[in-house]
Amino acid sequence: MTKKIMNHQFVWGLKGAVLLLGTLLLLGVWTVLYWSEMLFTESHLVGYYCCVTAQDLPATGTLARTLSDLFRGNVGQHLPSALFIALSAGLTLKGMMRTEQRVQALFLFALLGILFLGASLALVTLSWSISAWLVGPITDAYKGYDRTWYGIVLHFLLWGVYFLAMARVSSAKSY
Repeated sequence: MTKKIMNHQFVWGLKGAVLLLGTLLLLGVWTVLYWSEMLFTESHLVGYYCCVTAQDLPATGTLARTLSDLFRGNVGQHLPSALFIALSAGLTLKGMMRTEQRVQALFLFALLGILFLGASLALVTLSWSISAWLVGPITDAYKGYDRTWYGIVLHFLLWGVYFLAMARVSSAKSY
């Protein structure tokens, strides 16, 4: 009897350790995704760098200037990242509550995040290549949305695919 109880405790201890490992992995993936989304915001949603003179920028009050100023500000630079992680966490929690296979769910959600990160990096490279091919090389500090809209569209399409996959996984009863 004692041997059976000890074996049972070992199995539960091992399951707990794997669950903890999956949770830490998922939190690590979300941290990297948060920072990668901040880099995307900086490279695609902010239309100018720090050293631009006023005459090189669009006029104050135009849509391009307003959006760029929004994403350059303290709140705006974190807004896409926070929204992305909040939606990911919500879908993950939904999936974790729907299934009894929580360990598999954690690792599956972490895998989806890693796949998103790889696809995102590939799309950023692709979008800058498209921009350089269609618009030409960057010659001044103001890059504008005419240069980055390709990447913005591709990135938000990737968001759609990612959240669709997350919703499918979080709605599944088993994996």
